[in-house]
Amino acid sequence: MAKKTSRSKTKSKNQRHLKAVPQAPKMPLQLVLNHRSVDSMAVEFIQWHGTESPDPADAFECLELVKLFLTAQHAISDSSSATELPADSVEPAVGSVMMSLDPAEAEDALVDFYFALHSFAHFLKETGRWSGSEEAYEDLHLLLESGLGASGPDLPDILVPRLSNEEQDAAFATMPLIQRASALLEWLGTGKEVTATGALRLKDIEPAAAAVKVEARGKRGARSTVAPDPQDVPGGGADTPLEVSTTPLEVSTMFDVPVLREIWTAVVGAGLITLSSTRAVPGPALAAWNSAKLEDRLDMRRMLAVVLLVRVLSDADDAWDRETVLETLSTVLAYGTSEEPVPVAQLDRVAAMDPAGPFPGDAGFADQQLVESQLEAAYAAYAALAARQRLSLLAELGLVEAAADYRVPPVAVQCVDLALGFLNSAPEPAAAAGAQSNVVPLHVPSRTGRPLGNR
Repeated sequence: MAKKTSRSKTKSKNQRHLKAVPQAPKMPLQLVLNHRSVDSMAVEFIQWHGTESPDPADAFECLELVKLFLTAQHAISDSSSATELPADSVEPAVGSVMMSLDPAEAEDALVDFYFALHSFAHFLKETGRWSGSEEAYEDLHLLLESGLGASGPDLPDILVPRLSNEEQDAAFATMPLIQRASALLEWLGTGKEVTATGALRLKDIEPAAAAVKVEARGKRGARSTVAPDPQDVPGGGADTPLEVSTTPLEVSTMFDVPVLREIWTAVVGAGLITLSSTRAVPGPALAAWNSAKLEDRLDMRRMLAVVLLVRVLSDADDAWDRETVLETLSTVLAYGTSEEPVPVAQLDRVAAMDPAGPFPGDAGFADQQLVESQLEAAYAAYAALAARQRLSLLAELGLVEAAADYRVPPVAVQCVDLALGFLNSAPEPAAAAGAQSNVVPLHVPSRTGRPLGNR
């Protein structure tokens, strides 16, 4: 009995001690349920987010930031919702979190917060989970979009030229992209065998490459180095000679041939070719491509150009600073539709890590912003090199003219506008508002010409 009493007193003493320890505040039930609601969406959100970023960690980070936002929102207004994010609650909630961070980290965190909320709001809307009104969604979308675009490049409004259907048809008819895509589709015929990756068989690389006016063959392909007769090449003829060397490029896959890869991927993406596990066959959009109805043909040619542009702009092969490459390309293309295109020489200077020098014959370029550190110069040079390579491809296909300046042909302006719009026009900024971007100003517009109005 004595031992029992002793243990009882000890327990009572410990209880009194624990009562003196401050307890962590309990999370409100509504907030707990909202956090659980966000967690329940994780699998579907990761799949949805994977179209933009294949790394699941990025999706998880977005969801954690959303839950942090809901916590801050609940602390301020004593309410929160996992399926409706009121626009007027964003700045107070995000601001309260920023105040708790180190100032050196707050700028990057602000961009991450806005990006996460923007992605999550799109996800809610597209999956039918948004519980607010259409007006509330538009208000939130505009607020978050303006926050993300605050530090992005100052791009001009794109004015689509007024061209008649006949003028567009004539311009597309002479565009190398359209000519080569048509030749590739003609060569495809009723279908060809493909590998498990959707690539043509090695034996078919040489004739497919010839159709798109490049020289390449599979490493185990035909040994002959004799050039095919232009008359035997789909779309070829006496007025379209095919220059062939005696040593064509030998590749282990068709995806190692840039022009063939991009055109093939574009025609598949546009529905002109359908891939099965073993064959590539004409797709459902081929009827419109060859339609006698002019409007249908134009729609398909624009579609093909847009698909190819989006692919080139958002190439996932960029493992290093992809956003800066996208910003640089977007800047060049957007200004290429304006009266103040980016000079080819200026992009060359950036690629050579010498962007500060004056552009010959144009005093306006002497005052452009200097690159203040070698790291910033390296980022900008990489982006310029990657952009220049892709612009060269676009120039070969007729979507860009690259003589003295990078200009977008009139018929391709609408395609560029649609492609940039698909990518939200203002890519993810390299730095938060007020911070210097890694994107070196390619040129400083004079702003003395005709102002560009809204579309």
